[in-house]
Amino acid sequence: MRLRSFNAPTMTEAMALVKAELGPDAVILATEQVGKAVKVTAALDRDAILGVSLADSTPIDPLDAIARALDFHRVPAPLADRLIQMSGSYLLECPRQALAAALRSRFPIQPLTDRQKPPRPIMLVGLPGAGKTATLAKLIARARLRDWPAIAITCDLVKAGAVEQVGTYAKALQVPAYRAKDAEMLRRAVAQAPVDSFIVIDTVGSNPLDSGDLEHLAGLAESVRAEMVLVMATGGCVAESAELAQLYAEGGVNRLIATRIDAARRLGGILSACEAGRFTFAEFGVSPEIANGLEAVAADRLAAWLLRSTLEPAGQGATGMVVSPPRQATGTHS
Repeated sequence: MRLRSFNAPTMTEAMALVKAELGPDAVILATEQVGKAVKVTAALDRDAILGVSLADSTPIDPLDAIARALDFHRVPAPLADRLIQMSGSYLLECPRQALAAALRSRFPIQPLTDRQKPPRPIMLVGLPGAGKTATLAKLIARARLRDWPAIAITCDLVKAGAVEQVGTYAKALQVPAYRAKDAEMLRRAVAQAPVDSFIVIDTVGSNPLDSGDLEHLAGLAESVRAEMVLVMATGGCVAESAELAQLYAEGGVNRLIATRIDAARRLGGILSACEAGRFTFAEFGVSPEIANGLEAVAADRLAAWLLRSTLEPAGQGATGMVVSPPRQATGTHS
């Protein structure tokens, strides 16, 4: 049990200090008026934060918990070492908060729609099957919930059913949909959008090992001043994810949407990709549901996902595998 006292002119300010220093798990033990100031005594219960039963007598070293979790997720050793070192600078009695602080510092999160429409069209790029089309639908659904004018455009005229899939989503969400086979058609489609529209562009699955594919995507993006955002499925090979991210970064990508979080055990691939490409996380695909399956997850939740394998022994299988976020019963994962 860690006890701390906080003094401030008002109760509101004192509580803000408690939250800033000890986090949301702090327990208020006493409050008193000291002259013109307020004194709050708070405690941080280590067992409650670690998520360990009081009956569990096995001690868990916070940095060891973080190290084991990063190893389970196959986070590359140089990145894991940096995250462990950064975590050690924070509250060591709470591995979740320490790791969250390290992740927040190393991997900033920059949502695509942070209370306002992006000033430029969003162009989704990535490997075939990464979840670009479903991500387009989720972004458009978010725009509709905020009463933003929006349009959907697909440049994927190759994959069977791709145009029809975008059309189905657009019809259900009641937004215009266009198809564009080249930069000129894309310019015309964007020009037809209502003023101040949220524009999301789907693209054909690309191969970043082929420089021609990246040049094609860059040309499309440049034609309408779109921001290219990489869509990558979680759970991929760590080394492969890093190499692909570097190639997409060279093509002009700065942000990453990690899909299929709910269907993956290990998250090392997307961390490795962000590190190698120097990306910021934009969104996370947390379920197949179109209405709420995309979230700008905070670092605290990402840390919780990473630590589940270490801090929730009751939820592990015989091999000690991580407990993934809840899965949905039906739908296409993205």
